[in-house]
Amino acid sequence: MNDQAQPSEDSAGTAPAPARIWGLVASEADRVVLFRRGPSRWTRLYVWDAATDVLTPGSWFRGRLYEWMCDLSPDGEHLLYTARNETPEQVSDAYSKFGVNMYSWTALSVPPQVRALGLWNASDGWSGGGVFDGNRKIMVNHADLKTQQLIHPKAFTVKSVEGKHRVDTVLISLNRTRWRVTHKPERWLGMGEAHPFTFQKRSLELRFISAHNYKRYVRYRWLADGPAPDLEGVTWADLDRRGRLLIARAGRLFIWEDGQEAELANLNDDQPPRPGRAGVD
Repeated sequence: MNDQAQPSEDSAGTAPAPARIWGLVASEADRVVLFRRGPSRWTRLYVWDAATDVLTPGSWFRGRLYEWMCDLSPDGEHLLYTARNETPEQVSDAYSKFGVNMYSWTALSVPPQVRALGLWNASDGWSGGGVFDGNRKIMVNHADLKTQQLIHPKAFTVKSVEGKHRVDTVLISLNRTRWRVTHKPERWLGMGEAHPFTFQKRSLELRFISAHNYKRYVRYRWLADGPAPDLEGVTWADLDRRGRLLIARAGRLFIWEDGQEAELANLNDDQPPRPGRAGVD
């Protein structure tokens, strides 16, 4: 990916903002799925093989992939993601294929691709997301499978929530990968950095923050004595199965081990296709 052209400056001569990266770590395999977002309407998936540190780029998606509403199977082979695309091209394409109005959906795919093996319409303003219960069983936040399920994934068991009860994707996903809740605020939405939802995994602390304008972001802190990693401006960090600290900062990937940080890749160099299709590439 380093042989691609550098991102160009905009018309005002200002370099574009760095890509924003989030990751999902498999609980039973050396696999990480990365969401690289930027420009804001584009996201690309990658698979990071944590055993070999090889990155495999995959689909570019035009629209919004809600990374905090996505889950990775324990073996790292399947991704359950939540997406939105309201462009006329996407809405028209969905209607021609399925006969429904769809601009938001939940889908099952094989990362780093987004092509749907399973698909559920989430355009009712409430539905969307879900979690894995093992490698081939999923629970989706869709109460009406009869009308919302557009593609049933082969060899998977799909269960729906009951009534208006939702499964909390990010909490279950983090818990599966050995993050533990250390502080649950009475109120979180819009309460800012004084009232974070806090998790800990070994010496790494993660704080989910909901600002007064409902912007959501994370902060990380290293709790162990001795040498500490640079966690300023980090958009994602996690510990792999070998205990290495994997870090995303300013669109770049780093590995911190034995008190030393090494850069793995600069994903800012990777830019979306132009012109692009309205939906999935």
